Amino acid sequence: MFVLRLYSFNAQSVNAFREGLREFINSGTSKLVLDLRGNPGGYLEAAVDIASFFLPVGTPIVSEDFGKNGDPRVHRSYGYDIFTDQLEMVILVNGGSASASEILAGALQEHGIATLIGTQTFGKGSVQQVLNITSDTSLKVTIARWLTPNGLSISNEGVTPDVVIEYEPNEEGIDNQLDSAIEYMIE
Repeated sequence: MFVLRLYSFNAQSVNAFREGLREFINSGTSKLVLDLRGNPGGYLEAAVDIASFFLPVGTPIVSEDFGKNGDPRVHRSYGYDIFTDQLEMVILVNGGSASASEILAGALQEHGIATLIGTQTFGKGSVQQVLNITSDTSLKVTIARWLTPNGLSISNEGVTPDVVIEYEPNEEGIDNQLDSAIEYMIE
C-alpha cells in the first residue's frame, strides 16, 4: 500500500506527483491511495497532466460548458497511461477537495480507475474570467462550468464518493478515512 498526498495543483505539482509515482512504482505494490482531502485545486493543466498518467490518449477528462455562449471545450488525456490493469487505486476526498481536485477525482472515478472514499467534495466547478473595470478595480465573471466526462456539473453536484465515510478524529491520531481506504484495498 502506497499513500500519496497532493496538497494543490500548482506549477510544481506535476513534477512532484511524477516523483511520487516513481517511488510508488519502485515500492513493489500495486495499491495506491491518493489523498486529495483539503486540496483546494489550482491549475486545470496540472489536473489534466496528472490524470494523463492513468488514462489512454484522447480520453475525456473534463469539459468546459459555455452554455448558449459557445461550444464545449473538452480537455483530453495526453495518454501517458503508465499503469496496467493491476493498479488498484483509491482517492480520498472531502468538502475541502475543490476545483482541480474534483476534476481529477471525477475523471478517474467515472473512467473506473479509482474508487472515491470520504465525503462530498466542495463543488467548485466554474471557469472565471477577470474583467478590468478601472485601473484599480476588476470584476470576476463566470463564463463556463466544469463537467465531468459523464456530463455532471461539478458546480452543482460536487463529486460524490463511492464509499461515504465521515472523518472522525480521535485522540490517538487515527485517520478513520485512510484506515477505511486501506481496508477497502485489502478486501
